[in-house]
Amino acid sequence: MNVVNPYEAVRLVELDLRQLVRVVLGSSWLEAARAGGVVDVAKLEAKVNDERGRRPATVVSTDLIEYTEFTQLQALILEERWDAFAPALGKKKHIETYLSKIAGFRNPTMHARALLPFEEHLVLGISGELRNRIAIYRNTKEQSSMYYPVVDSITDNFGNTHDGVTNAIIQTGVRMGIGETVTFTCRATDPEDRQLHWRLCNNAAGHPDSQTDEATGNEVVLSYTFTRADVGERVPLLVTLRSSGEFHRLPGPSAWDATAMFHYAVNPPSGRR
Repeated sequence: MNVVNPYEAVRLVELDLRQLVRVVLGSSWLEAARAGGVVDVAKLEAKVNDERGRRPATVVSTDLIEYTEFTQLQALILEERWDAFAPALGKKKHIETYLSKIAGFRNPTMHARALLPFEEHLVLGISGELRNRIAIYRNTKEQSSMYYPVVDSITDNFGNTHDGVTNAIIQTGVRMGIGETVTFTCRATDPEDRQLHWRLCNNAAGHPDSQTDEATGNEVVLSYTFTRADVGERVPLLVTLRSSGEFHRLPGPSAWDATAMFHYAVNPPSGRR
């Protein structure tokens, strides 16, 4: 079993709720939230601008759902569109209790205040159940069986993100130099809590497959350092996910459960253009 601490449990629930909103409501989530008075669009846009100002070296997300607060997600799901979320989450009374508990524990965990042992167990139990419900529902909606993991997000160190739902190929627009390194923070959920194995490599045909990075876990960091062999205008870095289970979305010798591709440009060395 992959064990997380209370802080991670609360944070991952919040990430998964945003993913659930994307899957259930799609682009109409903002209209629903605005109509119900759940969010102030101007304030969300101000958060985007503030983030852009504080992180000038990063590609800042403009997806407003990423700037919503937990209580706003809670209100959108329970008060504005419960009928749409019920198939994923089950009985409203139970989910109201679960989200209320998570909201109550959120501030202590986010500010490094210790929880008592029984509170930790409660947070981990609620988080685990909610995340599994969401993972199972996402698999069903995405026409996969319940036996495969789903990607929550894959983000490079420039802020380019594969959201696990809509964008499997990311045109980053980033130019790199020989010897420079890109890193990816990868997150996924498995409905059966199996080990998740990640792999990163250059997927260009004929490229020497000598450099790969691999890691195991629900949340990992992978890195790739560009070499002379990578020089070109469309360098495809492929992130692959597979569970420790016997069966996978794509069977065969190179079986996998999910993939994401990020394209970069790699400059030739000075004087060798």
